[in-house]
Amino acid sequence: MILSFSSFFSYHFLVKLDEVSTILALNARICHGFEEIGKSFKMNDQISSAGLELANVLVTSPPLHQSWDAVQKQKLQTAADPNSQMALYISETKHSSTIIVSFLTSPVTPHDQQVMVSSLALKDANFPLFEFLCSKNTPNFSVNELAINFFKLNLTNLDNLRKELVASSKSSRIVITGHSFGGAVATLFTLWLLQILDLSKAKRPLCITFGSPLIGDENLRQCVLEFSTWSSCFLNVASINDPVPKVFLTSQASGYKPFGTFLLCSSSGGSCFEDADAILQLLVETSSHCVQNPVPNSGTQLFDYGQILNDLKTKALSRDVFELVEEDRVPLKAGIKTQLAAILGVLSSQSLQQQQPNIEFESLIKKMVTHERKLAIQKTKVYSSFLKLNDIKKYMANMEWYKKESKDMGIGYYDRYRNKRYASDINAEEYKKKLFNYWLDTVTEAANKPQTEGAAMRVRFLFAGTNYRRMIEPLHIAEYYKEGGKNYLKERPRHFVLLEQWYNEEEEKKKDKRKREERENPQLRSASKSNSKAKSVASSLNDDSCFWVHVEEALILCDELASNPDATQKLIEFDRYVLDTLENFAVTPDIFLAQSSFMRWWNKYKETLGSRYSTELTDVMKRRTYRNYAKGVSVLADL
Repeated sequence: MILSFSSFFSYHFLVKLDEVSTILALNARICHGFEEIGKSFKMNDQISSAGLELANVLVTSPPLHQSWDAVQKQKLQTAADPNSQMALYISETKHSSTIIVSFLTSPVTPHDQQVMVSSLALKDANFPLFEFLCSKNTPNFSVNELAINFFKLNLTNLDNLRKELVASSKSSRIVITGHSFGGAVATLFTLWLLQILDLSKAKRPLCITFGSPLIGDENLRQCVLEFSTWSSCFLNVASINDPVPKVFLTSQASGYKPFGTFLLCSSSGGSCFEDADAILQLLVETSSHCVQNPVPNSGTQLFDYGQILNDLKTKALSRDVFELVEEDRVPLKAGIKTQLAAILGVLSSQSLQQQQPNIEFESLIKKMVTHERKLAIQKTKVYSSFLKLNDIKKYMANMEWYKKESKDMGIGYYDRYRNKRYASDINAEEYKKKLFNYWLDTVTEAANKPQTEGAAMRVRFLFAGTNYRRMIEPLHIAEYYKEGGKNYLKERPRHFVLLEQWYNEEEEKKKDKRKREERENPQLRSASKSNSKAKSVASSLNDDSCFWVHVEEALILCDELASNPDATQKLIEFDRYVLDTLENFAVTPDIFLAQSSFMRWWNKYKETLGSRYSTELTDVMKRRTYRNYAKGVSVLADL
């Protein structure tokens, strides 16, 4: 049997993990989950849901209660003007290393404010505040217009707050919270904050809302899901007795869709859900449970979650027993029915339909079963990706060995692979295919992400991707020209192009950073720079993964000198290109091996142009000053 561990990955930081034994217990549990993933689909009925367990973890965690306390404290301290419109009140509370920012809005009537505005309309109106969420897969979305208007009217204060929190995020945990429509604003602000946070250095923020209405459509949900870690930053607490979370939901076809994790609850119990369809159906079908309070706008400000949280905390600690009928004891169905009973306050699975005749439980349970199985499949894919990544590392190690073995044979790995005369070349071909397919998928996925998320992913895998490109693209080039290709650069696979583009962008950032540091500290300009490239040239890869393209094209030009009027000039350009790469130790010494295509080009070039033609490169080749190049000695040293 396997539990749904996604939420533990997302929220395990909520519980104090000061005790080493607690950390080890959680780690062991997660590892056990991964071990069991591969078995789950041979016995689908043995999958179960961890919604109740996660709810128990959350309702006993300090940040959840601290967030609600911050909301309550803000309400008591804020003298909201009942006649003011679109006022946004912001307060900060600190608990040790956690900063809690709570949002409170002036009273609104959300029944009249369910209109959504598209991101395209916002862009046309010169307010593309959330345009960064768009991707190639989801180029636009719609969001609640009232929440956007709060941003427009309070943008200066929100921008200042965002800058302050970014500065604090490296040392403090940031929790953004809000009640009712304040929660909607808190959600949008958290998305805006995530845009500029470097999550490789900063602590990931958490947004906890209480009784917040939904804020956007299915496209907005998809946009958030495109960011691999963002959805887990949102926890929405919603009582079935609170009308506000359902205020825009006249039906499941209303257009609004939830994202993040929802803790759906009542004073009798609660459970966590991540599946948008199940959450939506539960919100719509429990509308009849809402307490109708005659006080105007009371639903937007006054629904008390404090007592519910305290009740749930007590129940979580006491571990109440829930009765299951015999037919419901299949783990997955039992888990789902137990969750539904918890939020509805039913003591037995047999009583669900009897006490709640208006809810379509069969449809709801079917959706939840489908979601849990999809989640298990995703976890299997995650587990498989770990295995695949290990395989990829093995393939790269095998290719390193292939390269070294080729050098020992007196022929570079490029030409050895091009000729394919040995059985081991077939193995190299297989490794190359696996690496090519893996990185093709990985780069394609990164390219389809929103700009900010794609950039973050690139930083993480760019080093490995660059090594792959420099090691494997030459072999792809070898195949291309072996099969009679004439212009590789026009047909170059896109993932190689993108990997090189992203690498160059990152290098430009580093150069700009160095320039700024040198301007601020002039002493850095005179600092000696170590020639690490010269020292490591013997074991490195060519900086330009298309070096062999230029060699192959130069070989073709040598054959076309008589018929191609541009051939001579292009060969001169190649001559300069080679010398430049040698001066910068940007090409490996194996190009000088006797059987290499480069030496084949040199012999043709020398015969074609005759002994009277002289350049720095021809002098290097004739005098063989490249013999010490592998030791980091410049080829121009003796000239």
